[in-house]
Amino acid sequence: MVEISATNELTNQLVLTFTIIVLLAFFIWNKYRYDAISVAALIFLVTISSIPSLKLNIINIDQAFDGFANPAVMTVALVLIISQGLKNAGLSALAGKVLAGRKYTEIQFLLFLMIIAAALSSFINNIGAMAILLPLTISVCQKMEWHPAKFLMPLAFACILGGMNTLIGTPPNIIISDYAYQQTGSEFNFFDFSKVGLLITISGVLFVAFLGNKFLELREIPNNEPLINMKGYMFEVEVNKGSSSIGLTLFKFKKQAGEDIEIMGVISETGSIRKVKNNMRIKEGQILVIKSPPDEIGKILSLFDFSIPEDLHSFDEADLEEIEVLISPGSRLIGRNYDYFQKLAFEELNLLGLWRKGTKYRTRLTRETFKAGDVLLLGVRELDDEEVKSKIKHLGLMPIREREIEVISSRSRLLKGIVFFISSILLVAFEVLSPTIAFLLCVLCFARIKIINSNFYKSVEWPIIVMLAAMIPIGLAMQTTGLSSLIASNISDLAPNLNQAWILIIILVITMVVSDIINNAATAVIMAPISYEIAINFGYDVNAFLMVVAIGASCAFLTPIGHQCNTVVMGPGNYKFTDYWRMGLPLEILIIVVAIPMILFVWA
Repeated sequence: MVEISATNELTNQLVLTFTIIVLLAFFIWNKYRYDAISVAALIFLVTISSIPSLKLNIINIDQAFDGFANPAVMTVALVLIISQGLKNAGLSALAGKVLAGRKYTEIQFLLFLMIIAAALSSFINNIGAMAILLPLTISVCQKMEWHPAKFLMPLAFACILGGMNTLIGTPPNIIISDYAYQQTGSEFNFFDFSKVGLLITISGVLFVAFLGNKFLELREIPNNEPLINMKGYMFEVEVNKGSSSIGLTLFKFKKQAGEDIEIMGVISETGSIRKVKNNMRIKEGQILVIKSPPDEIGKILSLFDFSIPEDLHSFDEADLEEIEVLISPGSRLIGRNYDYFQKLAFEELNLLGLWRKGTKYRTRLTRETFKAGDVLLLGVRELDDEEVKSKIKHLGLMPIREREIEVISSRSRLLKGIVFFISSILLVAFEVLSPTIAFLLCVLCFARIKIINSNFYKSVEWPIIVMLAAMIPIGLAMQTTGLSSLIASNISDLAPNLNQAWILIIILVITMVVSDIINNAATAVIMAPISYEIAINFGYDVNAFLMVVAIGASCAFLTPIGHQCNTVVMGPGNYKFTDYWRMGLPLEILIIVVAIPMILFVWA
């Protein structure tokens, strides 16, 4: 009987290990939405656990939905709503006023920008802080004629660093605090994270501001081109009857069009992009895929009598004003195609072109799946039209061209919102109320003073909420099946003579690496039980080992895919994949040097 039980336990562990490996592989592949991947993994584990003949007990049906009732998930959702409420009240306008209120040198502006970013992201969602500061930063760069690459990656890193300072700064902190409560009956206080995070943030900000750009390769932007320069927009144009391009070879067309214009392919009958040769002649009715800077496409349409295909626009090109927008993390367009865009835009917005870093296009724009970080060139009737602004906001798009600084709609409402928020923080910090109850009261107060309305659901990044709710049962299954204990025992056996500092360094480095390739919240869910079991095996303070996971999960500095803040600046900053580890690797080494002694000092 013992052998059968042991066999079943081993089988449970093997199946769960296989599932987690596949889950991580799909996260890294990044083809499908991470919430869908997490739910699929959860459904798979629940399904096979429900089949009697398999005799598996990984996650039963009663445990499957525990994640949705978990306080950590509720707290993350409430923080997202609060962040949007403060933004609605005029926090972004206030930040813009502070940033635009005086003249700076480059280093002064960079340092001031990073301090504001770190401070904001300590108390509101770091993506919310990025959404506020990204357009403002680009606007200042345009006015001052500064290279945007000097500021955008530091801005992203500052938003990530700031999230380490408080309980609500980033989802991993909330997850780790909740896990500590489940295992020990004691959770981390609101400002416990600042005992380590504050020094990391200060060190990181100073390092990036004064030394970080020395590790970056700043690509030249010619004087006659805009600072936010994205030459690789993909446009579709239709060859009209009587077009002067008919009969031209690609070589002759390029000679007439200019060196910045390139025909990438021709749309086939199946909708795929067919490669072209220089001796191919242009024919009437063809739909050409052209790579062009956005300010050149109007000239091309006029010069060769091309038009935008009918299925991509709903009113005449002559009526259009152009605006460049970035698909932000949490946008409802992510994972969707043009049909969904058209349904939500409802003739207010027209997709003219798409820019995506380092990607080859194989299908029409109408069939392309949108991703976070994509930059869209949209045609609109009037840039100042309220309906246009509403649609852009509704779709989760960030304008990245210069715009006017927003006006604080009501100073009293902004002040009341800040007072309510600070009050909720104090209630949590002094342990009067749990985070969930305190922030729920804050949301209700926000509704009372009307800085959130019936549309507040749109401010919640539901993919993150669903992913957390699906991942939490999987994380708990690692413990109930004994998998986390098994992994911890193997690690302990490999390093029996290492002292506490070296063990913490190993866990921190592993967590950093995992967080660089998958979502940081998922990293925290997976690494927390392993680190906890290692602490138990060695007899060390579990708080130190959980805190090191919280820090590591927030250190996604090596890749553009590790954190959403990194993703959204890749396009506007014209960064390459390698630029992230150039600045990120020395920053992560610095964090290890700072974090480990501080964790040992506070919790050892």
